[in-house]
Amino acid sequence: MTMKQHLISVDLGGSKVTVALGRLSHNGEVVVVDAVSKPMDGFTRGEVTNIEHVTSAIREAVGEIETHQGVKIDEVWVSVSGRHIVSANNSGFVYVGGTDGEITDSDVRKLHENMANVQAPESKVILARIPQNYKVDANETIGSPVGRFGNKLETTFSFVLAGKVALERISKAFQRAGVEKCHFVAGAMASGEIAASEEEKESGVIVVDLGAGSTDLCIIQNKIVRHIASIPVGSAAINNDIRSTGIPVSLIEKLKVRYGFATTSTIPAEKLNLSISIKPRSTHQKNKEITYRDLATIIEARMLDIIEFVNSEIRASGYHNRLPSGIILTGGGSKLAGVEVLFKERTGYDVRLGAAEGDISAESMEGTSAPELATAIGLLAMGIAEGSIMPTAPVVDNNAEEEDEESDVDVPNPPTHNNIHIKDKGKGNNKGNGGEVEGPKPKGGFFKWLSDVIFGDVVDDEMQ
Repeated sequence: MTMKQHLISVDLGGSKVTVALGRLSHNGEVVVVDAVSKPMDGFTRGEVTNIEHVTSAIREAVGEIETHQGVKIDEVWVSVSGRHIVSANNSGFVYVGGTDGEITDSDVRKLHENMANVQAPESKVILARIPQNYKVDANETIGSPVGRFGNKLETTFSFVLAGKVALERISKAFQRAGVEKCHFVAGAMASGEIAASEEEKESGVIVVDLGAGSTDLCIIQNKIVRHIASIPVGSAAINNDIRSTGIPVSLIEKLKVRYGFATTSTIPAEKLNLSISIKPRSTHQKNKEITYRDLATIIEARMLDIIEFVNSEIRASGYHNRLPSGIILTGGGSKLAGVEVLFKERTGYDVRLGAAEGDISAESMEGTSAPELATAIGLLAMGIAEGSIMPTAPVVDNNAEEEDEESDVDVPNPPTHNNIHIKDKGKGNNKGNGGEVEGPKPKGGFFKWLSDVIFGDVVDDEMQ
């Protein structure tokens, strides 16, 4: 196996593609060196619908990493999501080889080899084979069965399957962009790998990644992935609902992120009677207004649909009563104010917001804390764990104290939106100093994509 010094991950989302480059530090931590995200059209619910658009976005993002880092990218780890991702269980057994019935590594290896020969249906590709449990003479055993005694060793594997045609089209887009080899991983597994602590994985946890085109779910218990699902509904559906009110398309994401609440119950009392005024595109039109309450009502209705799908998948897994660590929310949709409150109310589980956890280097933590990066960072961790990445030597920087205080790896705060005016619905006038709401100004750095992608092409003077 050829050893490399870096690994490239690509998170294909419903509205953007994120490419990250990572290395392995000398002490075994993942170092996130660079990340770039670009808007992407032609990719809907995990499937390529316009290969030219998808290829163009991949080429642009990959090319920027190549330019930044002076590398040639020909191999990547890619997240896949959408309705074509499914889990299926399959069982097998072997008779114990030893004369005294002691189970050895050889018996377990033979059983795994048998399961490795299981073929996917013609329309599917196997992304992962995950051993779930072992039985010795029909008695379930926890952990390795090696050293136990019995005549028959059984196991159940969870197979993560993806649509063959969907993967072929994604591979074709990467090849057109100059990337020859793709390692496909279910996005839910990547998010689950990085967002949960080891203690949470041991006790039982659900990681829900709220993406634009889909909602990915990963259930981990006893440090084993027990269930994977990709729900073909994401935050883009919320945008479509908001669009039906007549809000200009270019302003919907800004409106949702800056002023949206996932549930009306979390709107501060002083904002219930306030509305946001959207400047018309022509002099013949009137300002478009939407209240905080109405905006939250739209968001909440679609979020309830997503939560119902999540509840259904949790019940279908059979682990619904074995997940004391509750739910971890990641992805862009988790940034909605009050989303954790709504999930807790409707699922009954404890809920927290998450991002990259685990063996991430200290210098990378600030830049990797954005929930949108969970899948991309999880892919880096999974790929590096495969063992084909050469650790980098420790670096001694004698000029560290002279360096500028601003880190090169930084997630900027959202840019100022001075064009958005808040109006008191009851009084009909602007609140405060002209009603302007100012946010902190963005800073530069590798993770500037967080503001560029969400707000970069928004015409600010269209909202007031």
